[in-house]
Amino acid sequence: MTQFNKFFILCLFLIFSSILVSKDKVNSSTKIYKGAFFEIEYPKNFTVKPSIKSNIPKKYDSAFFISPDKKVKFYVYSPQWSGDPTDILIDPKTEIESDKKTETKNNTKQNWYSFKNKNSEYTRSFHETSNEDGPTKLIFGIEYKNQVAYDMYKQSYLNFKKSIKQFAD
Repeated sequence: MTQFNKFFILCLFLIFSSILVSKDKVNSSTKIYKGAFFEIEYPKNFTVKPSIKSNIPKKYDSAFFISPDKKVKFYVYSPQWSGDPTDILIDPKTEIESDKKTETKNNTKQNWYSFKNKNSEYTRSFHETSNEDGPTKLIFGIEYKNQVAYDMYKQSYLNFKKSIKQFAD
């Protein structure tokens, strides 16, 4: 083997090693939550609170992910097909709907809606996607104490949303 070949192989080894190490560093800041029909990455310092039980024993269709300072909660609802996200319904005693938008394109309906606490203690915002041809539903949400908290966790929330992997039976 020539010196050049040895050098080339060494360079390839170093490149691939650095790629693997950098992937580990990226993923070391997150954990994976496994629901009944989905997986999602969340910040590893968040607390997970499973919510709506699935028809699969010991599995859930929804969960909340709470920041260590309790200023932000992420939410995901991803059942096998569809259903009612009863864990995020508006509480008319303490909340008001502050915003709502609906859009339908290519048989996909999207709803965006927000609720504000009447005492201005928090805002909850959701993005719901459903398919009009078949009963599928996916909802992401974020609850935040104030704009500063939202801004601080916004990138983590966007990463959370992008990381979902949904499964069928």
